[in-house]
Amino acid sequence: MRALRWAIAAALLIAVPWIVAAAVPGQQRYVLHVLIFTVLYGALALSYDLVVGHVGSLSLAHPAFFGIGAYTAALLATEARWPFAAALAAGIAMAGLVALAMGVPMFRLTEHSFAMGTLGFALVTQIVATNWVDFTRGPLCVTGIPKPQLGSFRIATLPAFYWMGLATVGLVGLLYHGLTTFRLGRAFHAVRDNEMLASAASIDPLKYRMIAFVIGGAVAGGVGTLYVSYVGVLCPGELAVSLSVNLLVMLFLGGLGSLRGVLVGAAAFTALPEILRMAPTWRMVIYGLLLLIIVIRAPDGLEGVIRRRSALWRRPSSSGA
Repeated sequence: MRALRWAIAAALLIAVPWIVAAAVPGQQRYVLHVLIFTVLYGALALSYDLVVGHVGSLSLAHPAFFGIGAYTAALLATEARWPFAAALAAGIAMAGLVALAMGVPMFRLTEHSFAMGTLGFALVTQIVATNWVDFTRGPLCVTGIPKPQLGSFRIATLPAFYWMGLATVGLVGLLYHGLTTFRLGRAFHAVRDNEMLASAASIDPLKYRMIAFVIGGAVAGGVGTLYVSYVGVLCPGELAVSLSVNLLVMLFLGGLGSLRGVLVGAAAFTALPEILRMAPTWRMVIYGLLLLIIVIRAPDGLEGVIRRRSALWRRPSSSGA
């Protein structure tokens, strides 16, 4: 039964472009554009939750890794004419290597110092991207980024980009599930809950924090590559620290440490402002109030609400049996 539900859900997600075309034919491009950003944000939020939700380290460096992967791929594609697959691999590798180099000294700091150190790294990365005009083109931005092409197959239409994003969030979700369950996931949670007890149980906190940090950074670099291949232009503003704030809102809105919760939080964060465009003057005020109500009424996020509702629905059936 569960496999059937998953199959139906997957079929519906794949069929979304046709459903949108039939439901809102005049706004198909706009809706698909929002959905593409939703799936990319979902993949990025999952990579961020590895560090924040599962090993309990408040990193503010994710915009830097996102930007490093994006700039690596964009410059290789425009200047060196690398194919998409090679540029994507280079973006992932570069972001992962920088995360490895930064993580070793950063994780030797205390919790608050670690947050400040990663914030400083993110700010420095954006400043370099802005001022190193000869290399990054600075405020002039990297333009003319080619669309992804794998062999003879070119991803250029909105439905194709949606399916690419959907495949991405699916693959990142599988990676996230594999990393956060079984023995590795238990080690992550032991480090998050009590570092001293984890050390006493022969679990090296630095090792497991580094695993989450490097993998999260590498995935962020890959998502950055896909993002710039979609929008076709890359400016230093994409590396702003506000991206970390947005990701934190997604995690706390959906529920820290939960695959479903993070994806629901990313979808709500992306979709709610668009839905509220019907009230343009008060849009962000209403959005802020809704977020505040959710945080107060559901401190464990929307995932906690979903779990409680599911438990209530199952209780009558189980009692009747």
